[in-house]
Amino acid sequence: MKNIIFISPNFPSNYWHFCHELKANGMNVLGIGDQPYEELSDGLKDSLNEYYKVTDLENYEEKYRAVAFLAFKHGRIDWLE
Repeated sequence: MKNIIFISPNFPSNYWHFCHELKANGMNVLGIGDQPYEELSDGLKDSLNEYYKVTDLENYEEKYRAVAFLAFKHGRIDWLE
């Protein structure tokens, strides 16, 4: 199974459709964003296998740690969007 990370999958608001289609085609869809999980749309929540919240998407170190955590947990990351 391929691992795909979407950064800020909730923006723009229609972006979650890409996550949905990837998951429907057997991909492991992971998200990194600054919005609390509870505030994500139901469609997006259902489309993600895991979501990692950061406090600031402009903080390189925080995003780097998020990607490292997801790679450690899920294995090699095949695509970063």
